[in-house]
Amino acid sequence: MAGVLRRLHRAGVRKSFVVVAPTSLGREPRVDLSDGGPRDEGDVDWWSRLCDLIQSETGRSVVLVTAADRGLEAGRVLRSSRLRKRIAVLEDLAFAERSALLEIAQGVCTGDRDLLVEARVLGTPNCEPWEARTAILGESLAGLFSTPGLEALPATA
Repeated sequence: MAGVLRRLHRAGVRKSFVVVAPTSLGREPRVDLSDGGPRDEGDVDWWSRLCDLIQSETGRSVVLVTAADRGLEAGRVLRSSRLRKRIAVLEDLAFAERSALLEIAQGVCTGDRDLLVEARVLGTPNCEPWEARTAILGESLAGLFSTPGLEALPATA
């Protein structure tokens, strides 16, 4: 836990954050591509827009990690984002660091099955890309990453 907290501090993340592990959307059956949604090269843009929306609609920072399953390079997503100040990229996370990151995150969004399962086991709010897209269309993205009674921890670590 201490290692991931140090990495977050060095990356400038001081308050609540959502972990985003971008994955290829080509195999997402419930992401409708006909409405200007993601295309093969548009996956990075879609994830970048999601990061921007998470920040603007929830007030939380975003921590980008590269997903093992169909993962896209997190750095490319950061470079494509408009709101770069509140996005951090953590690379080469050890398994224990990744678990600690998921444990203190306010939410996780990814298509990576292993990360989703781990987030669910830890009780961290989580969603798949199709759920994020549905929430965006319904203007309820903030609701995906809220747990009743859960408050952000003070940044004293």
